[in-house]
Amino acid sequence: MQLTFHGHACVGITLPDGARLTLDPGSLSDDTALTDATAVLVTHDHIDHLDPAPVVEHLRTRTDARLWAPPSAVEALVAAGAPAERVQAVSPGDVLEIGEARVRVGGGVHAQIHPDTPPLPVNVTYLTEVGGQSLYHPGDSFEEPGQVSGGRLDVLLLPVSGPWMKLREAIDMARAVPAGTVVPIHDGLLSPTGLGLVGRWLDTARLGGDYTYARLAPGQSLTV
Repeated sequence: MQLTFHGHACVGITLPDGARLTLDPGSLSDDTALTDATAVLVTHDHIDHLDPAPVVEHLRTRTDARLWAPPSAVEALVAAGAPAERVQAVSPGDVLEIGEARVRVGGGVHAQIHPDTPPLPVNVTYLTEVGGQSLYHPGDSFEEPGQVSGGRLDVLLLPVSGPWMKLREAIDMARAVPAGTVVPIHDGLLSPTGLGLVGRWLDTARLGGDYTYARLAPGQSLTV
């Protein structure tokens, strides 16, 4: 499969049969995030992970496209005009069959920003497996993927910046989750200096970890 980074927390997956799956097309994604997507997965309804207007427009114009998301995100999309019959709510424990891909839904809890902040939305995670290859998107969390076929992820999408996290947590997840490649995501708030700093801590795995660190620019792809 081919992974394409579309900015911040959004990635596209091109499956071996040519079908395209997009995860977390939010407000910081590039303009091509939904191009040709027949399946859309959303971890939660924060605007940087789900920008309703372009998603609704895509579902209206691409009549073979379907979307899966937590209930609050589904409700928001239907209220915004999304076709209800092609927007499905998911919960941790669900298993989706999307073309050649098998997607396991996990998580459920958004990482805490502060004890005094308002309640946060449900945040699900997605473990996508196709043709013996695997990719994991944790949304706004450091929830680990659990058991993976073959015992090792091919790609871990790793959040590296946000008001709900410390870089230490990203380092710990990179060390704890066996993965061949670590691709940083949730980096839309970082300056070039910040991106360089994160890379220096994670690129060489100098605090432990056996993986290749692969930072992608928006529009850049990685073949797994």
